[in-house]
Amino acid sequence: MYIDICTNAISQTDFGLFADDTKFPGEASASSQIQNDLDALTEKLEEWQLSSNIAKCSVVHLGRQNPMYSYKMKGIDLTKYTCEKDLSVILSLDLKPEKHIGLIVRKASNTLWQLTHSLRHLDIHSKISAYTSYVRPQLEYATVIWSPYLKKDIDRIERVQKRFVKGLEGFRNLPYDEALKKAHSP
Repeated sequence: MYIDICTNAISQTDFGLFADDTKFPGEASASSQIQNDLDALTEKLEEWQLSSNIAKCSVVHLGRQNPMYSYKMKGIDLTKYTCEKDLSVILSLDLKPEKHIGLIVRKASNTLWQLTHSLRHLDIHSKISAYTSYVRPQLEYATVIWSPYLKKDIDRIERVQKRFVKGLEGFRNLPYDEALKKAHSP
């Protein structure tokens, strides 16, 4: 029912509804259409006595030549961000995955540290299974969106796996490629 309220209010702009989020992706040339639809949505929500938390509303401008228009709801300027986390993926102004890779490498490294210390008495196969279940998904989630293309980013991600493989008993002195094959970790 509430989704119908939103869809009926917004007429000119393509938008997406996700759970409790509404997204207005659009080109800078359509800024007046986006603002008109934001105004119409705000009016419709007030008409139905529904509230929107303007403090949680924000604008992310993407692209180098974006004029970065300001948008308002109820006369209040929406906060502008240079990057935004959406569905656990960080999108930045320049669309480079560097910030996202930094975040996932930190998370995966922390998880790896916890696994290494809590599972140190287990056999190698159990450790590999734990790594595959808990660490790799953090490194691989949504790679279609943020796929690393710079060598430095690929190396940062690869270092997590190297640390894991080199930490396995009997693998420390092996060359990395050989240790990786022996661990059956792609």
